[in-house]
Amino acid sequence: MKDLLTTVSSIFVILFSLSVLFLAEPTDARTALSSEQRNEISDQPLGKSSLLFTRVQGVKIKKGVLIFMTLEEAGLEDHYFPLRGKNVVLSQTPDKQLPVNSIQFTEESENCLRINICPSIQINLLEELTAL
Repeated sequence: MKDLLTTVSSIFVILFSLSVLFLAEPTDARTALSSEQRNEISDQPLGKSSLLFTRVQGVKIKKGVLIFMTLEEAGLEDHYFPLRGKNVVLSQTPDKQLPVNSIQFTEESENCLRINICPSIQINLLEELTAL
């Protein structure tokens, strides 16, 4: 009887955990952008998906993982993106029109991802990548 009770209670705990996991609303990584910035992002050709993270507080690359922190309503949020095993183009060009303190992920093709880092973010990409 005790085994049956523990089994049933375990099943309830697992079902509750799964329901919380599937019913939780995902947080929107994009923050409010001006209409000019939205138009610039939407001017990209179809098939290229883009994701923009604004209010970036810090960026570093450690052991092949791009780590950056964004300021959200609930506080600082860490983001991790593995760079190894993928065709990733990291760029930090001053002529790219990005909002201040932002990072943009753009899917260039099926196997290529471009990561544009705003020039106002202090990171030396050459030094960080050679430290792998």
